[in-house]
Amino acid sequence: MEAGLPASGWRELVLWLLRRRRLLRVSGESMKPTLPAGAVVMIDPRAYHLRAPREDELVVADHPRQADLRIVKRVAAVIESQRGDVRLLLSSDNAAAGADSRAFGSIATESVLGKVTSRLR
Repeated sequence: MEAGLPASGWRELVLWLLRRRRLLRVSGESMKPTLPAGAVVMIDPRAYHLRAPREDELVVADHPRQADLRIVKRVAAVIESQRGDVRLLLSSDNAAAGADSRAFGSIATESVLGKVTSRLR
């Protein structure tokens, strides 16, 4: 497990019971070795209500081209446009196994559903 992504402890489980965390099972190998297929992660859906995602954070977002698909990716870059809106470039840890911003371009911060905070297994 990556040093930046801790295992879920009692605090994360309490936050999940209080509905401040959500669970997501990773499918596919695009985030391997950090998150192999089948890994279950905790997500903080409120993490970005007061600030934009930062580079190197793991996020869950709506796929920009597939309506019902959620993706787990790493923030590769945060780009502020001339209009002042913030867009994100997302990357896969295993670039050969998954689509990321190289295929679908940057995404709006509004597409981010939360921050990956920990891993159950």
